Amino acid sequence: MIRAGLQRLASVFNNQGGILSRLITQNAPAQHQPIADTTKDVITTCNKLIEEKSHRNFAIIHLLGKQWRVTDGDLLVVEGYWPPNIGDKITLDKVLLAASKDFSLIGRPLVQPGLVTVTATIISKGLSHTRTHFKKKRRKQFMRINFQKAQQTILRINNVDIKNNINDAPKNVF
Repeated sequence: MIRAGLQRLASVFNNQGGILSRLITQNAPAQHQPIADTTKDVITTCNKLIEEKSHRNFAIIHLLGKQWRVTDGDLLVVEGYWPPNIGDKITLDKVLLAASKDFSLIGRPLVQPGLVTVTATIISKGLSHTRTHFKKKRRKQFMRINFQKAQQTILRINNVDIKNNINDAPKNVF
């Protein structure tokens, strides 16, 4: 019974040239442009979109061992000790990806320096909520309760700015 089903299936592929060949012959041939022209067109289109600034930009940044997706006006709560003081304006340089609604700039692993600028302001520094660690071993009369608070820094992302110089020679910023 299984063998008969496999034979019918094999005859379908043998008689009609297979599903893949049917799909290939039904579709019209694609127009091929040289790769150099295509990349120039993409770069000019992205530069025009950056000039218009019609959409909100976002970026994925690397900050204190974690990756964050940020846009204009976002608040980040970063845990652990961090030296900047309240009111300091900082530039977040490790940008992994920058994008808008219509295009994306992906770094390998970072986007080229000077192409994307993410600025932020330190809003507050303080301690987190109290975390409770409760340990107990049953039938051993062992119980421990530990309380922990971690240092936190709250950042406000001022802006994510993509410069209009895609495909220019990189500048040594670092």
